[in-house]
Amino acid sequence: MPWPRRTQRVVLAAILCVLMIAAAAPLAAAATTRGSRQPWADKIITFGAVFSTTGTGVAYGPQQVKGAQLAVSQINAAGGIKGADVHLVIDNDDSQPAQSAVVMRSLITSQNVLAVLGPTFSNSAAAADPVANSLSTSVLAVSNTGPGIVGSCPYPCSWIYRDSIGDATTIPANIGYYVKRSHPHTAVVMFPSADPFGVSTGQIAAKAFTAGGVAQVSSVTVPDPTSLSGPVQSALAAHPNVVAITASSAAVAGALIKELRAQGFTGQILGGNAFNSPTAATAAGSSGKGARSGAAWYLGNPSVVNRTFVADFKKRYGSSPDQFAALAYTGVQLLAKAARSAPLHFSSTADDRLAFNNALAGVRLNTPLGPFHFTADHDVDQPIWIVAMNGKGGYGLVRQLPATPS
Repeated sequence: MPWPRRTQRVVLAAILCVLMIAAAAPLAAAATTRGSRQPWADKIITFGAVFSTTGTGVAYGPQQVKGAQLAVSQINAAGGIKGADVHLVIDNDDSQPAQSAVVMRSLITSQNVLAVLGPTFSNSAAAADPVANSLSTSVLAVSNTGPGIVGSCPYPCSWIYRDSIGDATTIPANIGYYVKRSHPHTAVVMFPSADPFGVSTGQIAAKAFTAGGVAQVSSVTVPDPTSLSGPVQSALAAHPNVVAITASSAAVAGALIKELRAQGFTGQILGGNAFNSPTAATAAGSSGKGARSGAAWYLGNPSVVNRTFVADFKKRYGSSPDQFAALAYTGVQLLAKAARSAPLHFSSTADDRLAFNNALAGVRLNTPLGPFHFTADHDVDQPIWIVAMNGKGGYGLVRQLPATPS
């Protein structure tokens, strides 16, 4: 005999209840499992960045901002760092060393950042890094290629790292590669006299030519970067086979290339890190074709990591990244890797900064720059890319050299 309708409804409701509980059990278990894998789900990890988005740093800073922000967005979209959201506080130092020091202190003492990226310029790092070091906060330089940034510094720098290959490595590598194949007899090094970075890296270039066996090596200063004709005439009076240009300003570097060609120089032009900004390649125009530099990154690097980075950058911003965007992007990834492996407790900023600093030293990561890890003195250990301007605002690969610690 069939059950009464009321009884049928009660039985059906009971069956549905059992089914719902059974279905919910795996979801609850999964949620518990996810929660156990996300121990920092209610936390925020804050990094700081000191970038030059105005002043002479406009060739570099805005690209650094784009690269860093892309990395942060990708990390957070993938669940953050053990569930913690990553915040990036970016401040502009207006390309001024004194302002860079002020901004660095503010990020550390007011924003309580775990670590800092930047500053953009090596000249600014010399003012800002001692502030961070005295406050026991890690700094990752993502464009500082001048001497004395890490390792042997004129001030305590045990908390300072960099992912940007130093000019003490790339300039000799670039010059050495050229000298061994072309055997020049005469070389001239040009740099702005009021640019400490240009002066120091100019000395590196001169020593590299001498070490390579170049018989005649001379230096020509540029007192006024807006008046290049006279200094170029002086440089060409030495009848050089090769001219090296070192400067902080990408625009000045590009303008010097153009003036050298305008005055009839047909020899090889080599440069420092400023050559790696598309601003320099664009300023030089067709005159820049063949001008070489040693770079931390190459757009055409066929590795999967780099191709993915380039595609993601193009999708987000509508244009290709440059070296400075790639370095900042990599910098955020390195900081995130260190934070993930550090025993952070979020109860003491000082303790967390110490734990983070210890973890950062041991980070290893496959990056758009290539396989990366820090040397014992917190410098770069990654491949060097010798690139040449193509005369159209871009670059072609001359040679990839193996990793050589600075």
